[in-house]
Amino acid sequence: MSATVNKKKTPEKDLGQVFRNADDFKSVYVNFVQTAATPVDISLIVGDANPTPRGVPDIEMKLRLIMAPLQAKVTLAMLLTVVKQYEEQYGKITVPAGMLAELPANESGDHKSVKGEG
Repeated sequence: MSATVNKKKTPEKDLGQVFRNADDFKSVYVNFVQTAATPVDISLIVGDANPTPRGVPDIEMKLRLIMAPLQAKVTLAMLLTVVKQYEEQYGKITVPAGMLAELPANESGDHKSVKGEG
């Protein structure tokens, strides 16, 4: 097991964070995400959806991430940033029609509709 020191400096101070992989750390590919919330936490349930001959996907649930609402909001901001950077480098991601009707409101409260293909 190796430890990696975060060399990124913040304007205020070097956080000196140390990252290490837990013994049971693993990477999981997912193409299905479901969300759930309680008054005290927000969950992402992730899995792998595979087509079947009958046309209904077979979804293998792989992992549930449970986090505090504050961490969920920070994670949302991080995902929005990385998707924006991805689209700047590789091109716009088009969401298929019916997959997502509307994006959540941004910090100013504006909603953006997602126009799908199809």
